[in-house]
Amino acid sequence: MNNLSETLKQQAVDLGLCRPWTEAWGDCDRQELIDKYKKGIDFCIDKQYPSNEFIKANFDRALLNANLIFVDEHIRLDDAPSGIYILNGECSGSIRFAPWTAATVYVRHTSNVRIIAGDFAKVFVRLYDEAEVETEAEESAVVRVYDRK
Repeated sequence: MNNLSETLKQQAVDLGLCRPWTEAWGDCDRQELIDKYKKGIDFCIDKQYPSNEFIKANFDRALLNANLIFVDEHIRLDDAPSGIYILNGECSGSIRFAPWTAATVYVRHTSNVRIIAGDFAKVFVRLYDEAEVETEAEESAVVRVYDRK
């Protein structure tokens, strides 16, 4: 795993990773790399880093999905919990958020997803590239879509 961590660090540095992040990088396992990805998602989206192919080749799909990250797959989530969701590549399907949840959903590339927010849920969708989203808000739910195209 050291090699994977170093490879990703060097790619990020080549793309302009700032000094504080570079110095704090450390020797990361896959879960720590996923945590960094989610924490630095704005940098990752801006730089298209790492590529979807790299993610699929180096990270187990079950680990990605457990961390609410999806790449080129059909999604059908019912009673989805609160969290940060990242849909990369050609994802399709639906996410139904349970009542009282709070979520941020990054929908990227050519993904096309339907998002349903249960009673009193708050869902914020960030839409990028050629991605599309259809939303539905049940009673007292809030769904906001921010188009970053």
